Amino acid sequence: MSITLMAYPMAFLIAPEEAKKEELKIKTVGNDKNKTIATENLKFIKVLTNITPNELERFMNEVGTFQYDPKHYFINSTNLDIKIENTEDFITFRISGTDNPSILLSSSEALFTDLDRIARRNVRVINNKETFYYNYTTNYESIKEIYTELKKQKAKQIRETDINELTATLKGQNIRYYKIEPDIRFMLEIEQKITIMDIGRFDQYSDQDISYRLTNLKIRTNIKTEEELKHLLESVKYGYYEGGQTPLRNSYADLKWVIKDGYYVAEFSGQNNTAIIKESEILFRKMNIAAKRDLRLVNEISTVIYTYNTNYTDKGVLLNTLYEHGATEITENNDEISCKLFNMEMRYYKSETGAYTLDITQNSNKAECEDLIQDLNEEYGLNMQEITYNKIKERLQQENLNIDSETVLDDNTIVLTIDI
Repeated sequence: MSITLMAYPMAFLIAPEEAKKEELKIKTVGNDKNKTIATENLKFIKVLTNITPNELERFMNEVGTFQYDPKHYFINSTNLDIKIENTEDFITFRISGTDNPSILLSSSEALFTDLDRIARRNVRVINNKETFYYNYTTNYESIKEIYTELKKQKAKQIRETDINELTATLKGQNIRYYKIEPDIRFMLEIEQKITIMDIGRFDQYSDQDISYRLTNLKIRTNIKTEEELKHLLESVKYGYYEGGQTPLRNSYADLKWVIKDGYYVAEFSGQNNTAIIKESEILFRKMNIAAKRDLRLVNEISTVIYTYNTNYTDKGVLLNTLYEHGATEITENNDEISCKLFNMEMRYYKSETGAYTLDITQNSNKAECEDLIQDLNEEYGLNMQEITYNKIKERLQQENLNIDSETVLDDNTIVLTIDI
């Protein structure tokens, strides 16, 4: 007597018959089941910095902090409570002090704006990234409950540590559930990383010398009329004022709406990478839900223009650097340089300061995104299939059962026939 087992590559993601129908979908209200990722539950933020222990005291004195001890500072004007964790090289900030998450975020942003000014650099850049850890309270009391919820949300790489913690990757972000004694409930930590462009940075410069700062972000929309724009903004409780201005609530970034080629373009500006990107994500997430469509798609293509200030003044050195990085279609027109790199269009042009400003145009095709996701799904499914296949073979050996035959079909389905 024998029994046949079939392992489908996509079976661990979706039903096999639905695999080829899977495609991108705009997120709608109610899809996010994670009851802990609510802004009102934000308790503290950890921020990695490139501030050295030798710099810390001077910087904090200039910010105007009160020092409890060498690793504990307080700011009276904002009630920020700042605890310091230092590695051998750099300082990590743990920021809390208010139960109002909006005030915590805006006050923290103001703190780092001051530190950037004092240090004359972006103090959050390490290895070309800004890294934050947002920590939330949850109602979970057991690992099992968390594990079940993460599986429902299709989280990946779920792992339980030997210190009663659970780590995973959810929607592209690393997360961690852990406890702070004596609380019986778990905390949730979400990692967020923002990549800082460094095309043209010279190797002899350390991260502390980077002045490649995002100053403008332009997002093309499919909104054609002022009436629709005003309606969508009002529906998500944002205003629209003379000159196309929209006041923002979560940072010191600015937003102006400009008509170009018959469509409205959202132009965010400011002096901080994190503030600009955060505001754009918050606003478009809300407006997409209100509009019931992705407002960033025009003819199925999303167009975003990132503007960075640089400290480069030498045209020849900049050209050589672009060549070395593999840039193609490099053209020159007086002090303007254009090229393509990693499927992005890049344009350098001289600013009033004499240094170059960089515009990066990134076009994302929806169909290409769907193809990429399909490829990733297939690869993930094959990996899961291999893991399951190996576990089945191990179990069969433990039960002293023999595999009579193995067959791999054209669709990568594995058929095992087992003697019983």
